[in-house]
Amino acid sequence: MMEQSKLVQGLAKLQQEELSRFRQFVRSPYYNQREELSVLLEYFLQFWPDIAAGPLDKEAAFEAVLPGQEYEDKQLRYRMSWLNKLLEQFWLAEQQGSEGLRNSSLLMDQLSERGLHKAYRQTERQLEEALKQEESKDAEYFRCRLRWAEARERDFQRKRQRRYDPALQEASDQLDRYYFLKRLMFACAMLDRQAILQADYQPGLSPDWLQHLEAQAFFGEPLIEIYYFIFKALQEEADESHFRRLRSKLEEISEKVSRARLQEIYHVTINYCARKIRRGKEAYVGEALQLYTTGIEQGILLEKEELSPWTFTNVVKLALRLKRYGWIENFIQRYAPRLPDAFRENALHYNLAELYYYTERHDEAQLHLNQVAYSDLNYYLGARTMLAKIYYEQDEEEPLLSLLAAFTIFLKRNKELSGQIKQTFLHFCELLYQLVRRRPEKLQPLGERIQQTSPLTDKAWLLEQWKKKVK
Repeated sequence: MMEQSKLVQGLAKLQQEELSRFRQFVRSPYYNQREELSVLLEYFLQFWPDIAAGPLDKEAAFEAVLPGQEYEDKQLRYRMSWLNKLLEQFWLAEQQGSEGLRNSSLLMDQLSERGLHKAYRQTERQLEEALKQEESKDAEYFRCRLRWAEARERDFQRKRQRRYDPALQEASDQLDRYYFLKRLMFACAMLDRQAILQADYQPGLSPDWLQHLEAQAFFGEPLIEIYYFIFKALQEEADESHFRRLRSKLEEISEKVSRARLQEIYHVTINYCARKIRRGKEAYVGEALQLYTTGIEQGILLEKEELSPWTFTNVVKLALRLKRYGWIENFIQRYAPRLPDAFRENALHYNLAELYYYTERHDEAQLHLNQVAYSDLNYYLGARTMLAKIYYEQDEEEPLLSLLAAFTIFLKRNKELSGQIKQTFLHFCELLYQLVRRRPEKLQPLGERIQQTSPLTDKAWLLEQWKKKVK
């Protein structure tokens, strides 16, 4: 099927503003000397942007490119492969065109190599000025300074001068900054993922390596210091002093690094808080909520001015644990319009239901829960669980048993859910059914069973209801 080919899949990913540039690229004799590839491109682009939806006709494509010739599949595949190579070259050219600082250091090398000293000095000064004005001191910044210094050092060697060359020291210093920062970033990513996934990463940062970094005072770079504290906090999670030092440094770097880097730092720090919360450290509920709200208000945790529905839900859950009900209502009202269109309805209904459930406005909670769509499994599973809790707390046994039966069938038949997720909610349904139907004299062993069952959602709530019933 043509629509499954690399070429068609790639063309489907072209943005509207790229179309005319790619057409020009294919027509350029510098890149392409086969005019028929322009014809083939136009054949495919008549189906854009739904080009990958198909169906596409191979023989029609062949006739457009080689009119009047007998169809030969191999000849069409050759031309599709050549056009795909041009598409890949186009993306590389687009990427290189956006890397102004890197291009300047490459140009310095070319000018120096060709002995164009005046043009070299002008380009060198322009790059130096651009680096001075760069506000974000990220790993890429240090790499740009390294390339700049290396280009100057190569120019110095070509002139065969016998004097002190500051570019050599600059190259060495920037290499240190780039290397130590990138190693820390990789190590932090490994430890953060290892806490979530079953993975055997080896960060490979020895105590001596870390001590050397401290002895160098982190090369005077706040971002390197931040990642050092992130690494220590993840490596020695029980020592909370690392987290406190990390928090104190966050405001210091907010104006000095890119938004993408800040977003990564906030996510790793929030994940650390989440693990602490799961271990019963309630003080981290407020810490996580503060990180979320700061990140949202400053735009750090927004993507194209939109707020992720999962971030939205996490904020509501944290604030509910702190019983900040009025604050939640304001938050929902303020940020619901920032949710992506495809998720807004479900996120709004689910989170309002959570708020109304916690504030014992059960009728309003049910109204919103019944409007959570099947299409979003994460919200739907939570909504069914919450509705079951409401029925139980209101002694509505018949609707509860009906819901548990229907929910159990849904879980067993659904093919999109992983086995562990199914078991998490099936266990809840079965234990809640036992809590409802068992006679009082047979309830005692159920508490131990709830305690030992894993995976299980809302275990604390089930135990609380069991204790009440036993009493």
